Amino acid sequence: MPVVDVIPLHETARERYLNYALSVITSRALPDVRDGLKPVQRRILYAMATNLRLTPEARFRKSATIVGEVMGKYHPHGDSAIYDAMVRMAQSFALRAPLVDGQGNFGSLDGDPPAAMRYTEARLQALGADMTAEIKYDTVAFRPTYDGTLFEPVVLPAPVPNLLINGATGIAVGMATNIPPHNLAEIVDAAVTLIKSPNARLETLLNHVKGPDFPTGGRILNTPAEIAKIYETGEGTIDVRGEYETEGKAKVIITSIPYAMTKSSLIEKIADHIRLGKVPQIVDIRDESTDEVRIVLEIKRGASADAAMAYLFKHTPLQSRFHVNLTCLVPTDNPEISAPEKLDLKTALQHFLDFRLDVVTRRLKHELRQLEKRIHILKGFVVVFDALDEAIKLIRASKNKADASQRLRHRFGIDELQADAVLEIKLYRLARMEINAIRKELAEKEARAAEIRALLADESGRWRMVRKELLAAKKKYADARRSTIAGPDAVIEYSAEDYIIAEDVYVIVTREGWVKRQRSYTALDAIRVREGDTVMHALGASTRASIGFFTSAGRCYTARVDDLPQTTGYGDPIQKYFDFKDKERVIGVVSFDERVLPRGVPELDGEAAPELFQGDGAPPEDAFVGPYVVAVSTDGLAVRVETGAFEDPSNKNGRVFMRVRKGESVVGAELASGDENVCLASKQGRALIFPVRQVPVFKSAAKGVIAMRLAAKDDRILGVAVSDAARRGLEVETSRGRPETVRTTKFEVSNRGNKGSTIISKGTLRTAEPDPIELHLPGKE
Repeated sequence: MPVVDVIPLHETARERYLNYALSVITSRALPDVRDGLKPVQRRILYAMATNLRLTPEARFRKSATIVGEVMGKYHPHGDSAIYDAMVRMAQSFALRAPLVDGQGNFGSLDGDPPAAMRYTEARLQALGADMTAEIKYDTVAFRPTYDGTLFEPVVLPAPVPNLLINGATGIAVGMATNIPPHNLAEIVDAAVTLIKSPNARLETLLNHVKGPDFPTGGRILNTPAEIAKIYETGEGTIDVRGEYETEGKAKVIITSIPYAMTKSSLIEKIADHIRLGKVPQIVDIRDESTDEVRIVLEIKRGASADAAMAYLFKHTPLQSRFHVNLTCLVPTDNPEISAPEKLDLKTALQHFLDFRLDVVTRRLKHELRQLEKRIHILKGFVVVFDALDEAIKLIRASKNKADASQRLRHRFGIDELQADAVLEIKLYRLARMEINAIRKELAEKEARAAEIRALLADESGRWRMVRKELLAAKKKYADARRSTIAGPDAVIEYSAEDYIIAEDVYVIVTREGWVKRQRSYTALDAIRVREGDTVMHALGASTRASIGFFTSAGRCYTARVDDLPQTTGYGDPIQKYFDFKDKERVIGVVSFDERVLPRGVPELDGEAAPELFQGDGAPPEDAFVGPYVVAVSTDGLAVRVETGAFEDPSNKNGRVFMRVRKGESVVGAELASGDENVCLASKQGRALIFPVRQVPVFKSAAKGVIAMRLAAKDDRILGVAVSDAARRGLEVETSRGRPETVRTTKFEVSNRGNKGSTIISKGTLRTAEPDPIELHLPGKE
C-alpha cells in the first residue's frame, strides 16, 4: 500500500486563504506609502519609462502596445485591468495630478467608458516621468518578475508624496483603503515643515494641509476639528457638496460636483425630482458642460434659488460623503515586503520623507561610485601623459594589446583597468589641450567626490537636499486649490415642507399591507384593491403631513404622505418603503395631520384634573396632553404613547413603541384622546373594559403594564378597541360563528389588570373583521 500523507483540511484551508489574502493585500489592492502606487500602476509607469521610453517629449504610442508590454513582462493579470488602471492615471477628474498623458477617448466625467486600447494612445506626463527618473541611479530595490526572467522595482523613487496627492481606492481581503486627493503645494509644505521640525504636532501640519483637494472641486463642509480628527485617526467622513452660482434671476449654474460622482447620473437624478414636482422652484435642467462643469437649472420667477439647492443637497448626490480610510502598505525590514497599516497624516508624511532620504542617500552613493571609477581612470591618464613619449614608444614596441597593457602596467605602476583605458584613448586626445582638459576634469571629479563624501557623513545636509528637491517639485507642479474648505457655515437649512405642494388627500391602507393616496373617493367599496384584499384605513391628511404605520413587532414606521404613491391603482406594499421583519404586519395606522387627530384631554399624573378648569368651564391650553396611541400585546400588556413622538419621518428601521416578548406580538394600536375606554377580549372567552387613563404614558419604548390578566397559559388577547361611545367596541366571533361586541352596554367598566368577565363558557373566541376606519378632513365628509 502506498503511503498517503494526511493533511487536515482546516489547516491547509487556513494557510491557503491567508496566502491569498496576503497576495491581494500586497500585490493588488493597496498602495505603498512611499510612491502611492499599486503594483499595476507602478508596472505601467516603469514599462512606459524604461522599456518604451515614452517620455513627455516622445511621440504617443498605442495603448495596446503599453498594455501588452506590461502584461507580457510584469503584470500577470488581464489586459482590461491594466488598461483600466492606465486610463485612470490619465483622467484629470480622477487624479489630482495625472501621471499619464492620454490621446483619444479616455472616458469622461459623464461616465462614458474609454475607447478600446487599440484606438487610444498614451505617453507619460512630466510628473509620471519624474516618478521613474531616478531609477537609473540605483535608488530603489528590485525583485524578480512573476516568471523570474526580468526584474522590476519594488517601489518607484517618487519625488513627491503621491499617496496623498492623488489618493487611492482599493478593496483587499479584510481591509480596504480610500484616501482622498490633496493639493500638491499643501502636502509639500507640510513635508518641508516636518523636515524642519521632526517633532511638529499635527496642528502645525494642518496649518498647511487645509483638507482634501478633489479634482472635481466641491465645497467641504467639515469643521476644522472634524478634519483634524480624520488626519489624527486615519479615518472619518468628508462631507462634499457641489458648488453653484446664480446667473441673472432665472438661472442657477452648478459649477462643480462631488468627487467620483458621474455627472450624467447626477443630472438624471435631479431631473427625476423636477419631473415629479418635488422641487417646484426648478422648471428645467440642461447640461452645458465643456471642459468645465456647467449644469444649468432654470428657476421659476420669484422662486428662491437657495431653497431649491437645499432640496437638491438633501435628496440627490449633489451633496455626498467621502469615507476616508488611510490604510496603505508600509516598509518592513525586508525591502521586498510591505505590511498594511492605517496611518495618520504625520506618520504617512514621515514614511515618505524617510524614503526620500534613502533615495537621496542611494543616489549619492551611486554617483560616488561612478565618480571613483572615473577618477581612477583619469589618474591613470595623468600618470601616463606625464611621460607620453615613453608610453607611445612602449606601445609601438608591443606585440599586441595584451603585451602593451602589461608593459604600461609594469612601467607606470597602473592597474589593468587604467592601462586598457589608455590603450582605448583616441589619438586626437593626445594633444596638449586635451591633456589639460583631463587634468581639469580630474580636479572637478575629485572635488565633487569630496562633496558627496561630506554629504554622506552629514545627515542634516542630505535632509537639506530632500527639502530643496521637494520645493523644486512644488514650483514645477503645484497649482491652485480646487476644493473650497467651507465649514459648517455653508450648511443651508432644509425644510421638507417648503418643497411639497400642500394638497388634501386620503391615505388608503389595506388589510394586506398595501398603501396609496387618492385625492378623493366616493365610497369605500369603490376603492380599487387587489383581489381578496379590503380597505382597513382611509385617513384624511395633507401631503405635508406624515403617516405612521404601527406593526405587530412593536415598531412605528413613519413616512411623509407626499412620498406615498398617488394612484387609483393598487398602490405599493408598505414593505417597499421600510425593512419589515418576517411575519411583521400593520395593526394600526395614524394620520398625524392635526385636523384629524383627536384633541387631548386635561390630565395631571395620569388622572383627570378638574381643578385645572377655569371659571368659564374651559381648561387652559397648556393643560391638554395627548393625543395617544394605545397598544396591547397578545400576552395582555399595554402601553400608551404620545403621537408626537412618532410624527417625524423615520428611517427604514422605524421606531420602537412597545418592547414585545419573544413569541408575542402586538394585536392592535388605537388612537385615543385619553378619556375613552379600552375594550379587550381573549381567546378563552373573556372580556375586559377599563379607562384609557389607567394605562400610564410611557416616554420611551417599554414592555408595558398588565391590561388583562390571562387565566390560562394558552390564552391570548385577540384584539383591542378604543371606544368613546356605549354602542361601539371590539368585534369578535364565537367558535360557532356568533358575533359579539365587547362594549359598555354589555360589560361593566372595571379596572385594568383583572381577568375580566365571561363572554362564553364553552368554546373559544376569534377575531372578526372590523369595520374600516374613516377619518375625514374638515369639510371633506
